[in-house]
Amino acid sequence: MTKFQIGDKVKFLNSIGGGVVTKITADLIFVRDDTGFDMPMPANELIRMADMSGVGKVFNQDVPGHLPSAEEAKRIAEAESKAAAQMAEQNRKLKEKFSGSADDDNAEKLREENKKLRNQVANLQDQVKNLQRRLAQLQSRNARELNDNILMQYMVRPGEAEVDLHIEALHENPDQLADSEKLDIQLRFFRTCLNHAMLNGVKRVVFIHGVGRGVLKTEIQRELDQYGNIQYIDAPMSVYGAGATDVYFK
Repeated sequence: MTKFQIGDKVKFLNSIGGGVVTKITADLIFVRDDTGFDMPMPANELIRMADMSGVGKVFNQDVPGHLPSAEEAKRIAEAESKAAAQMAEQNRKLKEKFSGSADDDNAEKLREENKKLRNQVANLQDQVKNLQRRLAQLQSRNARELNDNILMQYMVRPGEAEVDLHIEALHENPDQLADSEKLDIQLRFFRTCLNHAMLNGVKRVVFIHGVGRGVLKTEIQRELDQYGNIQYIDAPMSVYGAGATDVYFK
């Protein structure tokens, strides 16, 4: 089983979407999606993008103007820490000043100083909120961009893609999987690619599934039969051998 870490970028196997791992328990992986919601998911329903030979390229690609940089994320964290530290220090100083006796003039000066300090803290907090809001917007736009373009890495020409469903291309340790687990991963990724193709107006996708015992091919074509707007044939043997299905979207 893939070992996930907090901060890993992942995709959902059986549906469109993904996000960043924020929490890990014994049974579940919590993934923060583009709405900011932490979604609990079983580990076997996630693909870690950084480890994938194909999918990771899209998820981790740099989308100009959309993907927040590490420097920006670091700046947000530093601003939060600075605001908290300044507030704590200012509160400590104010308590020290007000703890002793003071005449009316000193009391008025202290009140003015207190007001200025509180305004400074409020400004810092507003800056932090603005940075957090910008980061959330960038992450949301980036997630939508990636969801819309999962097939980009497989495009061979405008409107046409070739998707490799061999388990070696979809899992880092295929030898550790049972045959049923391999088939489940392959079918889930097939469904994801099929959904993205229909959502984004792709005209043709060749799914390369190999020959083997023909189980994966049979399951793929059984699912394709459920769609009225899809036609499929065996892909040309001269190009793909006997192990690919050519899918056309009306």
